[in-house]
Amino acid sequence: MKETINIIGAGPAGLTAAIVLRRHGFPRVYEMSSHVGHRLSGDFQGFENWSSERDITEVLKETGIEINFLYVPCYGGTLFAPEMKPAEISSDRPIFYLVRRGPMPETLDTGLKEQALSLGVEILFNHRLDPGSLGGKAIVGTGPKKADAVIVGITFNTDSKDTVGVIFDNDIAPDGYAYVMVHQGRGTMAAVLYRDFRRGNECFGKMLDFFRDNMDIVRDEKRFGGYGNIFLRDTQIQGDSLYVGEAAGFQDALWGFGMRYAVLSGRLAAESLINGSNYDMLWKRELKPMIETSLVNRYLYAGFGHTGYRHLTRQFLKGRPCDYLRKHYSPSFLKRLLLPLATRHHERQGMRLEKFYGLFSKDRR
Repeated sequence: MKETINIIGAGPAGLTAAIVLRRHGFPRVYEMSSHVGHRLSGDFQGFENWSSERDITEVLKETGIEINFLYVPCYGGTLFAPEMKPAEISSDRPIFYLVRRGPMPETLDTGLKEQALSLGVEILFNHRLDPGSLGGKAIVGTGPKKADAVIVGITFNTDSKDTVGVIFDNDIAPDGYAYVMVHQGRGTMAAVLYRDFRRGNECFGKMLDFFRDNMDIVRDEKRFGGYGNIFLRDTQIQGDSLYVGEAAGFQDALWGFGMRYAVLSGRLAAESLINGSNYDMLWKRELKPMIETSLVNRYLYAGFGHTGYRHLTRQFLKGRPCDYLRKHYSPSFLKRLLLPLATRHHERQGMRLEKFYGLFSKDRR
């Protein structure tokens, strides 16, 4: 396959596709912004490492992605659940890998861009395009279209030691969670809300008060916000275009750890073009089971509330949290029974959010 493949969007999914394709063809990436990571602010995020027995580092290496960005294994942290003492969680394998996101040095976004450029990928910035406007085969990775979850947070500098902390509490993050991550004097605090978006500022303030009581001085604060989109459709092929990442709705519905899904979907889309295989068959085999079970997990997580948060914390305290999480991200008879209920609940909630919180529903492109 020696032809030009157009890729719309220079996020992790699009750049992964470009890196894989460059070994077989001539990908050209179009990005609406003047730089990669334009929606992000240097905040820390997590590359989840629990949904598969294979370490995500192996998956990246197999995909052809080098680690030329900040990439720190996280083996545990402190959980805060209502009416429970702080719980210190530890794991014998990384639960996730801390990465930084945004247009600055050492971020995942900049690292992928540098790798793509070094391979000869052409990236055209400041190009806002419709997927059907170019003609020929294309991969579309334009990111989320509307908000199923909203994040409000800050990046900051601090003298605090390296730490990870997570709050499960509907009063601080309705149906979601709040977190703090500190690495070498730089930190991120954020609340992730899955409902009551209008309470974003209130929840943000409560999160700050909570974490500041447990940390050294926070300085040089910079506020940021964002949102995530989660959906499943029967096909991710529209004409000659293959949809990847959050443009395809590929996201962890439970906690929003979507980078693994972005990289895998970009790789699968590229491989389908290289091998002439059916992209829908590939993503349904590799990604759909995890996404469906995460939808059921979200349904249960929201339904049990504080009781469920305490149960989850106690399970983590028993040790081997990655094994516990992987079990609950694997398909099962019970999960298949609950999937129609979980899907309808998610769709109804999405309709309510679109009606009452239309702030985030505009198309990015």
